[in-house]
Amino acid sequence: MQKQLQAVPPEEEASLAYFLEVRSFLSRLKQNRTQYLNSRDVLTSYQQVLTKVCELDAIRKAAHNIPADSTTTLIHNVKLHNRVDSVLDDVFQLLSLSFLTVGLKNSAPATYASLSTVQRLLEHLDESNVFTHHDLGPIKERLDEISKIVTRSSCVPETNGSDSSIDLTKLAAEEDRNKIEQDLLLRAKLKHCLQEYEHIESKLEEIDSGLQGTMEKLFQLRRGLLSLAASAKRGRQPTTGDPKGAGAPVSQECVKQKLHALEAELTEIESRRDASGKFISSETGEVAERGQNVLNGLLDDCHDLIHDLSHHANNLVSLDSNLQPIYDNLIDIKTTLENLLVTRRWTLRETDLFGYQKRLSEIDKLRVGGKFPTDSSETKGQAILLYLLRRCYAIVYKLLECSEPVSEALQKIHNQLSTVRRCLLELKRMGGVENDRELYPYQMKLASLDNVREDGKFYDSEGNIPEGQGTLNALLAECFDILHELKIEAEERNGSESDVDDVATEETAEHSSTSGKASRRADSPLRATRTSSSSAAKGKPQAKYLDAAKPGLHYDDLDADDHDDEDEGYSANYSEHSYEDDEDDYATTSHAED
Repeated sequence: MQKQLQAVPPEEEASLAYFLEVRSFLSRLKQNRTQYLNSRDVLTSYQQVLTKVCELDAIRKAAHNIPADSTTTLIHNVKLHNRVDSVLDDVFQLLSLSFLTVGLKNSAPATYASLSTVQRLLEHLDESNVFTHHDLGPIKERLDEISKIVTRSSCVPETNGSDSSIDLTKLAAEEDRNKIEQDLLLRAKLKHCLQEYEHIESKLEEIDSGLQGTMEKLFQLRRGLLSLAASAKRGRQPTTGDPKGAGAPVSQECVKQKLHALEAELTEIESRRDASGKFISSETGEVAERGQNVLNGLLDDCHDLIHDLSHHANNLVSLDSNLQPIYDNLIDIKTTLENLLVTRRWTLRETDLFGYQKRLSEIDKLRVGGKFPTDSSETKGQAILLYLLRRCYAIVYKLLECSEPVSEALQKIHNQLSTVRRCLLELKRMGGVENDRELYPYQMKLASLDNVREDGKFYDSEGNIPEGQGTLNALLAECFDILHELKIEAEERNGSESDVDDVATEETAEHSSTSGKASRRADSPLRATRTSSSSAAKGKPQAKYLDAAKPGLHYDDLDADDHDDEDEGYSANYSEHSYEDDEDDYATTSHAED
């Protein structure tokens, strides 16, 4: 909501002119995509701005009879707020985002943008009265983290020794003079956020613990209805004079199905009330008085949204003509920010968020009494616009927290290392590789990135050493470690397979040798029998000739003897004493010859 600005005093005109000039310089600097931001320029501008802030604070303290050595600051004072404070806030926002861009995320000046976004989120949560412990938990963690950074960082972090052109003596003097002013500004902003958080948390504690589950389900249901209404409204068909349209059309049947499902959930939640309409505690089974008004208010909001979606053509909530441009603007911002969540590593420059913050701030200032002005007294569409506005603030906050402590000059290398790391971890999760050849592409990529370093440091195109050296070196070392582990696992796997193959080969060779010996043994009786048969064939004519000389021997008897010899020879082939029979034959033949 818009604040009442006071007139700028004459003694502050010079400060206003200076801050306007600095804002223009920083805006041109962030729009220049031909070169990366340099930490030297950012640090120098920051120190110069702090010097002027000290002078402005001294002017205000002198005008209001406050001691110059007071531990309070009159910068961004609510009672003295004028255009100088508004312009100075833009300057600090740009400087804070510039610190994020050059990789100084964990420095005290970089927390200013986060504190401003957190403050805006807390104000909207307090106004809407729609929040849970899950919403406040991450905010409290971030505030605690910022508190540690502000306490630890007394001033601007040290710069690289390679920036020889910086007058370190002058810079140190400026740090000494501006250290107190910086701490006062950040601590005052942090204190305001913590007070706002405690105020919101006290509201949450007023609800009975037995009704917490019901309240969270009503919150989720309300958000689901608002998201459905926003997406359904976005799917309207383009009208005459509206060339931008509103995106892809949304299926009416899909909207109806989701609406029926949400309505069924709301009916189930309503069944937890007693006859008087009060919710029953899930712990005691009795009516809990604390938190009944909050739950009934959420229940009424859900019924109103369902009624609006159910009784309008095509399940679309109609908006006032004055609200339609605001809705289109918020949808455009939300869509762009959601796309940046996906492509932020390659397309986002943190200073670009300043433009979205300014657009959201301008839309927020349009509200009067918490509502956007309309020609009619109807409040239809107000909840949808507030939901979109708060959703955009939440996405900006998420983008700020996703920023890496790496300068944009090294962001490409950081993205490549992150991609290689994810691929290697995925390979390891899936069981590793079969051989070293599968790791060659990753080895070559890591080797090429390692060769970019000089003396263990990554330099930019101008020979400077950007921020993020520790992050990149740690990421590169981790990739090499994972690669080495995968190679060892592959070698062990191949070694075990080789051992199994060797054992199988030995068993096969042994089996072949045994089979050869057995076959030779089986062939030996056959050869012996053949030898015996041939010897007998040679001896038979002599034996027959000798027997033929015997009296009483006829030709028929010779034929009978031949058949008997053949039978004996056939049976001898399968006799285990075939060699003995052959020896007897040989002996008989020799004796006959004698």
